Amino acid sequence: MNHFDQASRFLAKLDALAFLSWAVSAPSGALTFREWLDTRAVPFPGATDRASDTVAWLERTDRHGEPWAVAVEFQSQPDATMFGRLLGYLSGLWLACKPDAERGSRFHLGAVVVNLTGSGSTARDMDWPAVGLRTQLLVVERNLATEPAAGLLDAIETGACGRALLPWVPLMSGGGTADTVQRWKALASAEPNRRRRGEYGGLARVFAEKGKCRELWDKELEGWNVEESAVVNEWIAKGEARGEARGEARGEARGEARKARALVLALGGKKFGPAPANVEAALRAIESGDRLTAIANRLFDAISWDDLLATP
Repeated sequence: MNHFDQASRFLAKLDALAFLSWAVSAPSGALTFREWLDTRAVPFPGATDRASDTVAWLERTDRHGEPWAVAVEFQSQPDATMFGRLLGYLSGLWLACKPDAERGSRFHLGAVVVNLTGSGSTARDMDWPAVGLRTQLLVVERNLATEPAAGLLDAIETGACGRALLPWVPLMSGGGTADTVQRWKALASAEPNRRRRGEYGGLARVFAEKGKCRELWDKELEGWNVEESAVVNEWIAKGEARGEARGEARGEARGEARKARALVLALGGKKFGPAPANVEAALRAIESGDRLTAIANRLFDAISWDDLLATP
C-alpha cells in the first residue's frame, strides 16, 4: 500500500459510522456499525502481501439487525480489474467469516469502492436471459473527483455528515480553492478534540497532494494551531519527499534540455548562419531533452534551419 491507501484506511476508521453512512448514502438510523472484521485469513486478490483490513460488519436496522459484511476498497485511480478482484474476495469472505456460530449462518455481502482520482466503473451485470445465465456485482462507487466539495461542506455544516469526512475535501471538485479551504478551516475548528482536529489538517494535506492542490492547502493551513499524529506526519513527509524527488528530476531534465538547445544553436549557427528569431523561439519552446537531442543528431544532415526543426 502507498501512503494514500494507508491514509484512506486510517481516515475511514477515525469515525467508522460517519464514513460508512456517507459512503453508502444511508438515511439516518438505517444502519448500525458493529466492528471492523478480522479478515487476515482472506487475502485480497492481486495483493497477497496484505488482507483487506476495511471490511465492516454492518447491521440493517429495518430488518432486525440483518448482518452485512461490506468490503471497502480505496484506489488512487480506478483499476479495470477491480470487478474480478472484488468478486474473488467476496466469495472468500463469505466462506471464511460468519456473524455467529449457528449452522448455516452467513453474512450478506456488499462492497464500496472509493476512487481518490478519476472515475471508475467496477459494477458488472452479465446477463444471458435466453439460457438463464446471469452474474451480477453491484457496488457503491464514490468518485471523489466528480463530487462537489461544497456539497460535502454543506452536509457537515448542517450535521447531515460527520466532521471526520473533512479530509476528503481536497480531492473533490472545487477542493483546490482558497474559499473552500477557509470554509473547511471554520468547520474543522469546531472539532473539540485537539488531536482529531490535527489529524483532519494533516490528512487534508496528504490528500491535497493527490488532488494537485498541496501548495494551496499548505499555504492556507500555515499557522493553523493543530497537533498532528506521528503517523500522519510520516505520510506528509513521504509526500514532501516525493515532491522533492520530482522537482529534482524536472530540474535535471531542464538542465539537459538547455545543454542540447545550446548545442543546436551553436553548431547550427556555424552551418546555417545565426538562427532567426522565430527559429530560436521554436527551439526554446521545445522542452523535451530527447527531441532536442534528436535535432542535434541531424545537424550534419539537415540543409536548413527549417529542415532541422522538422526533425520528429
